[in-house]
Amino acid sequence: MRKDAYHLIDNCRNTPSEKQLEMAVVAMNVHDSIIEGISAIGSVMFWAAENENYGEDWAKKDMQKIGDMLCNISRLAAGAKTAEENLMHAVRGKTK
Repeated sequence: MRKDAYHLIDNCRNTPSEKQLEMAVVAMNVHDSIIEGISAIGSVMFWAAENENYGEDWAKKDMQKIGDMLCNISRLAAGAKTAEENLMHAVRGKTK
């Protein structure tokens, strides 16, 4: 299974110590892809509007960055929803 943003939505106290470094690397990669994706969106918007020389290679690299960022954001949203469901289940269990 690919380790990505979804797996960051976890209580780190439950993560085995040998996996914590792996998860830190995942967190760093998610952060970087989001920052690069935001930068690429700005670049695409600016150059598409301002420059006739915005080439296919540059546009392709920017689109790849945007796609990577959007994949990470969607997995973060899915992880947050799972965390919400788990928390609500725990809360319901305490009120019984």
